[in-house]
Amino acid sequence: METNEKISDSIAKKLAGAAHSRIFKITTAAVLFLIIITGVFGLGMAVGYRKANFSYNWGENYHRNFGGPRNGFFRQMPMMFGSDFISAHGTTGLIIKIDGNNLVVDGNNTPEKIVVVSDKTIIRNGQQDIKLGDLKIGELVVVVGNPNTGGQIEAILIRVFNSK
Repeated sequence: METNEKISDSIAKKLAGAAHSRIFKITTAAVLFLIIITGVFGLGMAVGYRKANFSYNWGENYHRNFGGPRNGFFRQMPMMFGSDFISAHGTTGLIIKIDGNNLVVDGNNTPEKIVVVSDKTIIRNGQQDIKLGDLKIGELVVVVGNPNTGGQIEAILIRVFNSK
């Protein structure tokens, strides 16, 4: 028994001595430094991916979001300032679909737009404020809002014109 205790005491003293040695401290510091550098690199990769993804989506939806010509800026130069431009911050047309908090509005000579309605969206019929549930398919609406990266309109104001 005593030999086992002597061996374990000897091992404990050697480990304690190794933990206080300069090589152990340098090795531990190097490992911690590598872990921190790897974490910072991974965080940078995640942030870079999110920024690149946002930029890609923004570029892909530029014409829908910011009112450029439907076919691009250099395809139809004579019509550049005519009706070829898309409504950048809203739309006008008939409601063709109501799906939860989204409306699909089909305008005259414009592509269908998806309108996202939030709790902060003001919906008016004449002088009265109404709710999303009061809207009906086939009603003429004017939507004012902000484009998002998905090419949808986040509505600030919806004005109903032909509701009875």
